[in-house]
Amino acid sequence: EEEEEEEKKKKEETEEVARQKTDLDRKQTRESQETGKRGRSTTVNKQRRPTKKSTTEERQRKMTLALERQEQDMARFKDEARRKMEQEKREQEYKNAVKQQEHRTRETVGQKARAAVEKLGTHTLNIPDDPLDDQVGDDEPNEKVMERRLSVVAQRSTKSKERAEAATKWLDKQIRKLIEQVQLLGFKNNQGQTQATFGVLFRETDNIFEAITGLLITARKHKVVLFEGDMLFQGRDDQVLITLLKTEITDSSLETYTYRQFRACSISHKRKGKGFQATSMQTSNAKCHACGKTVYPMEFVSANDLPMHKTCFRCTDCKCTLTPSNYAALNNKFYCKTHYESNYKKRGSYAFDE
Repeated sequence: EEEEEEEKKKKEETEEVARQKTDLDRKQTRESQETGKRGRSTTVNKQRRPTKKSTTEERQRKMTLALERQEQDMARFKDEARRKMEQEKREQEYKNAVKQQEHRTRETVGQKARAAVEKLGTHTLNIPDDPLDDQVGDDEPNEKVMERRLSVVAQRSTKSKERAEAATKWLDKQIRKLIEQVQLLGFKNNQGQTQATFGVLFRETDNIFEAITGLLITARKHKVVLFEGDMLFQGRDDQVLITLLKTEITDSSLETYTYRQFRACSISHKRKGKGFQATSMQTSNAKCHACGKTVYPMEFVSANDLPMHKTCFRCTDCKCTLTPSNYAALNNKFYCKTHYESNYKKRGSYAFDE
């Protein structure tokens, strides 16, 4: 047993010595590895440290890149400017083409329009009776009545129904005349659509339509024509293009039109006022249309072929001073743009001077 214990102790001592030696070897190996890593890191850092020569090359490279970017930006700017100039040139060419076309047709358009008026005969301005004449009398209908369809107006009486049917046929006839006049006075655009300027339509159809502005609004509502703006005025909107969308329309029913649209296309057998334009009249020592006193040359102004003092030329509603290039006239009464347009919208026709 003693021998076994001694052998066991010797064996344990031998194992302890071997374990210590192994630990020592591992520690030395680890230290040597760490030393090698530090040496390599120092070498790498020394290699990465920039020299004066490499710094100069890097600066030159950055300057070269900056110059290249500047050249690219300049080339892009030149391309954009060139494209913009080409686009403006094309737009100007198109506008010149429109003006040339209008100039070419202006010589014969007057004769054609007069021939069309003669062809239409004496019933050109034959406006039917107002469907509500026997209902509202001299009072203006309210907004609710103005927005009613003619089919609703026709329910009031047999007479109202007959008048509503006549008004529907008359509105169809007016729109068909408008289509004919746009085709007669207009020109073809690049898309093959027929267009005419508002100024030409206003001047050449003066004896054909009672209210060209209201008729255009009604026709646009029913997708017969297309134009920009809410309401057109002569002078201010002479260059607005009226584009024809339909060349024919079917017969309408009483549900098609509203009472406002009928009123907008007629002026109750009265001549419509001239649009916003400047008129000229050579006269001296004439009597002022507003105050009745003599108008001397220094204070003379002419509007709607009537002489007036500059201080007497005022809006009927707001009394603001008007100018020959900025007014509207209806039955020798003068309005500013704001009140002329508001009165038209409120009454639905040009008969707002009553």
